[in-house]
Amino acid sequence: MADTLTIARPYAEAAFEHAKAANALAQWSDILAALAAVAADEQARKVLKNPEISQADKIKLFTEVLGEALPEDAKNLLKVMAEHDRLLLLPDVAKVYESMRAAAENRVVAQAISALAPTVEHKKTLEAALKKKFNADVQVDYSVDADLIAGMRVQVGDWVVDGSARTQLNKLRAAIAQ
Repeated sequence: MADTLTIARPYAEAAFEHAKAANALAQWSDILAALAAVAADEQARKVLKNPEISQADKIKLFTEVLGEALPEDAKNLLKVMAEHDRLLLLPDVAKVYESMRAAAENRVVAQAISALAPTVEHKKTLEAALKKKFNADVQVDYSVDADLIAGMRVQVGDWVVDGSARTQLNKLRAAIAQ
């Protein structure tokens, strides 16, 4: 089966082109984030997965939850996605859209996961290094995962640097096992 991001890409591209033409990239980020939040809800997922519920009723779920916050062009996106039974992919559509928006705005979004909360100085150093590497404005989303033991894992799209102690120990374990 195809990767969900691959299936979501055409919908994200259509939304991006529409938003770009309307000079509404930020507005569409908000719209897609709201749609993704509804689609990711556990109860909503049960409805969206149920083949006995009509596509019109599935779309109605979004319009009832989001109400006036859902413009007509977003409803059109929902209709197209519902026709192909793709409403569960809305979180992936939002993710692909955000990466396209970041590229268009010459910025990158990085995820930095560390064993301990980074200091302000560490954050500045990391952000400066990423800005230099990617020659773009950088937004870093920081999170803490004590399972890393020590160090940090940084990811920007497909580019990953994993300096965590857990990864180093796993590499050592694999080398010893050979």
